[in-house]
Amino acid sequence: MFIIGLIKIALYPNRNYSYPFLDAKLEYLKKHPEYNVYFVGSSRVNNQIDCKLIDSKINGIKSYNLGASASFDLESFQTMEYILENPSFKPKYIVMELQDRVKITKLNLKTERSFGVFNYDNTLFAVESQQEAKNYKQIALSLVSFVFNVFHFNKKPDEREVQKAHNYSIDQNQGFSPLDSSGIPRTKEAELNKVIKRRLNNYYADHEIYKPNSVVVKKINELAEKCRKRNIQLIMFIPGPAEPNGKKLQAYIKVLNTPVINFMNPAEYPELYWYENRWDYGHLNEKGAKILSSKMAPLLETIVK
Repeated sequence: MFIIGLIKIALYPNRNYSYPFLDAKLEYLKKHPEYNVYFVGSSRVNNQIDCKLIDSKINGIKSYNLGASASFDLESFQTMEYILENPSFKPKYIVMELQDRVKITKLNLKTERSFGVFNYDNTLFAVESQQEAKNYKQIALSLVSFVFNVFHFNKKPDEREVQKAHNYSIDQNQGFSPLDSSGIPRTKEAELNKVIKRRLNNYYADHEIYKPNSVVVKKINELAEKCRKRNIQLIMFIPGPAEPNGKKLQAYIKVLNTPVINFMNPAEYPELYWYENRWDYGHLNEKGAKILSSKMAPLLETIVK
């Protein structure tokens, strides 16, 4: 049985985990080659990048939001590999969220879409990146996740679930899913402002000189080279608002062989920290998403023109 699982992963290395919402987005894009800019990443992309607004400000582009909640490094890498291996996708530019999150929790071990990203390449990447960080517990959890992936044969979701995922955001809103229209409650103002203040204080008090993980740098640069071979420009994106690890992410900017659009500077983008533009601790509401997208447009235009 283990051998059968290994063969299955070998045959379909970049389609191992089930996520109907992302699957539906990818299936939609296959049928719409007119989209020439893809945004890939977590909820910071899915809930915050308004492609229609960006397109209205830049001539000659038609963009699509391929973000998916809780998609961290491994999920994004797997999505990228799938796009690059499939000639049905025809982007000229891919904007991928820059993250440094290769961490497995107990919840991950029970979640198919999380342990399902542990194909050969991602498992090797996770082990090597955690080895550099000397996090041996995470190395063990990565290997366990790989084994879980091999034994979990029922990966493909029922086709009806994929069809249900063809909602307004996928078919008509270019993949953008603002949190205002979700079932997630907005964090109360006093509570959120307290957390924002604490995080900003921590951000400004952080004077540590961070060294980027060389394995993460190598992986992103390899993806950039694969993109170039397909005449695609890879662009990295650090979204706002600032996280506690914000300055750690900024350390990657100078060592990547690709442009980086950075919104992690609170002084430059103070409106991303106002309650009126926020939904919860780590996300903007629709109003904030439109502000972020409006400010992204001219930065993206300097790269795509």
